[in-house]
Amino acid sequence: MADLNFSDEDAFVIEGKLALPYQYFAGRTGSRFITALRDEKKLLGIRCRECEKVFVPPRSACERHIEARCEEWVELPGTGAVRQFTVVRYPEPHQPAEPPYILALIDLDGADSALTHIVRGVAPSEMRVGLKVRAVFAKKDPPSTIMAIDHFAPEVSATDYELGYSYDELEVGMSASFTKTISETDVYLFAGISGDFNPMHVNEEFARTTPFGTRIAHGALPYSLIAPVLGMKLPGLGTVALEMSVRFKAPTFFGDTITARATVAEKLEAKRRVRMECVWTNQDGKVVATGHAVVIPPPKL
Repeated sequence: MADLNFSDEDAFVIEGKLALPYQYFAGRTGSRFITALRDEKKLLGIRCRECEKVFVPPRSACERHIEARCEEWVELPGTGAVRQFTVVRYPEPHQPAEPPYILALIDLDGADSALTHIVRGVAPSEMRVGLKVRAVFAKKDPPSTIMAIDHFAPEVSATDYELGYSYDELEVGMSASFTKTISETDVYLFAGISGDFNPMHVNEEFARTTPFGTRIAHGALPYSLIAPVLGMKLPGLGTVALEMSVRFKAPTFFGDTITARATVAEKLEAKRRVRMECVWTNQDGKVVATGHAVVIPPPKL
């Protein structure tokens, strides 16, 4: 009989990695769940006929009533609330996304079990337990996996926005502003949006023959900078503009930095409207336009 006792001198080590790819069948229940995600963009759960709990991902048997098969399918709305979460910051093989990303345990509406998935659309620093989220399905070539749901995103409703100042909260003299540098790109984009290709805005050779000696921005371009003031700052979100007027006093050149400012000038009690005085200045403090706006402030919720 041969001697099978080997010494350490007879052993050698070959370092390397061994890949073992494999596939497995998801089963009848799992397959229906996945194909509904992929082909119908539906999130299905399954209900135990004994305790009436709804499970997602679905299972063929309840852990408490193993003998009773779960066969009642339930379509869920795809919404839920974050129970717990973690921020994945380091790359590992086979991750579903590039870090950093948020991986959350989500209590789905209409289900009695939680689903783990990616949450996008919220900064890690602003993520919180209890955040309401909604499933966002993959739009192109959805895979035959749970990633047919591309991610969950925060639900946005009207009450998620903080409305601006109401009529009663506004006072004469309150003011807000918005500043932007007008670039050549801005002018060309505005020309395309408005259809105004006047050569004094887009043709330097022609513009040199004008009194300005070079191209200038469309008057409506700096004028439009009052919109983020009224609509997002003062009075703010929920504001409706009824009347606007402007008088141009100086041109806006490429590279000018324009500040649009609106000030509460008068409260019109009869119809609870507000008159705003508006002024536009450049980086040198020169007034390029003046005007006014009459607005309906947002309601007080």
